[in-house]
Amino acid sequence: MVTVIAETLTIESFKEYGTIISPDEEISRLHSLEKGANQGTAIKLLQVSRVENGSTKEAPNWNLFRCFPQPHLNRAFAQGSNQGISHSIKVLEKHPCSSQTFVPMGRASAEVAYLVVVAKEFENKPDLSTLRAFTCLGNQAVTYGIGVWHAPMIVLGKQEHLDFAVLIYESLEQEKPEKDCVEVHYNDGDIYITV
Repeated sequence: MVTVIAETLTIESFKEYGTIISPDEEISRLHSLEKGANQGTAIKLLQVSRVENGSTKEAPNWNLFRCFPQPHLNRAFAQGSNQGISHSIKVLEKHPCSSQTFVPMGRASAEVAYLVVVAKEFENKPDLSTLRAFTCLGNQAVTYGIGVWHAPMIVLGKQEHLDFAVLIYESLEQEKPEKDCVEVHYNDGDIYITV
């Protein structure tokens, strides 16, 4: 059995697994990133998240996911605090040829909205010794790097659902758009994340 305690998502804490889009954190580093835009009515932050493709047979595509909180996770969560709620991970997946970006839609920027679970690879399987979990705010988007193992999105909070706009490179073959997905399944209780 593996148990991991979820930590706060930051650009630095997630860098081994991919990149994130975290507006408040990026704004705090403005001295090196500032670029005026829209006739001075906006700030443009350059190159905040990398989108990658390792195949020439795929094209970028936007998908939508409407995700629902499981009953034990349908409660308010505070950033940086551990409420001791356990959640079992039953599958980890990776996309060997593409990064994958999840952009949450419709949550307050300061609200804990979802949980991401990631692991590095060892011998073509998830290396559970590198398993980490992160609580994410409503204005933080996550880009999993090519081949990074991750759990499906886990919604947190007292909401009916959370929508994600998802950018991924997918096969140009219409009958097999998701062939760049590998899954490993676990028994209930093999992996626990504590939020």
